[in-house]
Amino acid sequence: MDIVFIFEWLDASWLSDLARTSAGLFSMVQAVHILSMIMLCGMIILGDLRMLNVVLTGVPSAVIIQNTKKWIYIGLAGIILSGIYESSAIAMKLATNSFFWAKMAGLAMGIIFMLSVRSAVYSRAPEVIGSNGSQSDPVDAWVVKLVAVAHLFIWFSVAANGRWIGFS
Repeated sequence: MDIVFIFEWLDASWLSDLARTSAGLFSMVQAVHILSMIMLCGMIILGDLRMLNVVLTGVPSAVIIQNTKKWIYIGLAGIILSGIYESSAIAMKLATNSFFWAKMAGLAMGIIFMLSVRSAVYSRAPEVIGSNGSQSDPVDAWVVKLVAVAHLFIWFSVAANGRWIGFS
């Protein structure tokens, strides 16, 4: 399936013209993109390191996961919206950039993993079940830790591929 037409459309759009002609606006949107990444990564790292029992061990993991969820979604929205704007300035270059496609694949994988596997496993972590009285069967602690490490790895790869887009 050829999707170059999407990049051609984006390259010819008014958004692309705005991104190319307004350096100040582009810089502000880039700052929003970076701040959104920091928010997203910070909340993910906090939640996953808590599930690995590395940080905030005195705070129930259910509280950490619940309180970071909103900020993760805000960070994701900021990254996606600002990323579309930033991409419009170099749309045709990105169409053939392997790091861009690796980042998009990682982003999709990270979102799907977070909403399905991570959510399901963390809600059934032994500590969480004990704290909220849920009747579902707990997962083994090693499974929780494996999910946390895998989740961190996925998002690290997204960030690394995003950084390499600038070098290519």
